[in-house]
Amino acid sequence: MVMGDPGREEYKIQSFDAETQQLLKTALKDPGAVDLEKVANVIVDHSLQDRVFSKEAGRMCYAIIQAESKQAGQSVFRRGLLNRLQQEYQAREQLRARSPQGWVCYVTFICNIFDYLRVNNMPMMALVNPVYDCLFRLAQPDSLRR
Repeated sequence: MVMGDPGREEYKIQSFDAETQQLLKTALKDPGAVDLEKVANVIVDHSLQDRVFSKEAGRMCYAIIQAESKQAGQSVFRRGLLNRLQQEYQAREQLRARSPQGWVCYVTFICNIFDYLRVNNMPMMALVNPVYDCLFRLAQPDSLRR
């Protein structure tokens, strides 16, 4: 199932269960109607497990942030997303040791978030060092070994 309105971006969410698909659709259309911190956690959790989705998730997060900003002028979703990314960043070595694939998914996701999320048309400075650290670590010979 691919969701989207004509003329709008479409997102591949078929790997989610029906309830989560509905949650994501609602977050994109009417962000005030759902728990946006839960949405952020669902997206991060899935991004850590699904490499294909981790590439897609940056666009989806950007769209939810834009929709929330237009609707409510708030940034509950962005704050929840960044808090969760910070938690994952602090535990990055444990993730890398436990699951090299999860580690690659995390690096892919944080790079996509860095690419899509902007403040005054500039990259989000809070993500510069974490992205650099993750890419530097990924380039190390032992990065993908347990």
